[in-house]
Amino acid sequence: MDSSLVPVFVAILAVVAVMQAIFIIGLAMAMRIANARMTELQDALDRSIAKPIADLTLMAEMAVRASEQTLMHAQRMGGAVEEASAKIESVIGDVTRKLSAVSGDVEEELEEELEEDEELIEPARDERSGVAALFRGVQRAVEVWRATSPPEDRYRR
Repeated sequence: MDSSLVPVFVAILAVVAVMQAIFIIGLAMAMRIANARMTELQDALDRSIAKPIADLTLMAEMAVRASEQTLMHAQRMGGAVEEASAKIESVIGDVTRKLSAVSGDVEEELEEELEEDEELIEPARDERSGVAALFRGVQRAVEVWRATSPPEDRYRR
């Protein structure tokens, strides 16, 4: 075993061991640098996302409060509308009853006035019918005279 290749083999093993150690040290340093960069990136991401998330949470809380207030106001308005509707129906009922009573009175008064007017109009109607009959009689007489007169002779002279 005293060969001359043993020192060369040991030297090759030493060089390989040193190369492995250098590779492992480089890998550890690269991992450390990558970890530091990853931590920086995580911190930047947390800072950039944390504020918008907090803002969104605040806006969601405000929206919840606004919807609760809107619901409360809508319920109040519903009660007010129901109350106003009941009052309007009551007033409409009163007005309808009063109009019915008044319309009955007005109809009676109109009938009485029509009867009184009829007493005044009847004699005038009789006179007018006599005048109309006179005019119809004159018109008929003219028609008969035209029908019995000789044609075209009246216009020759």
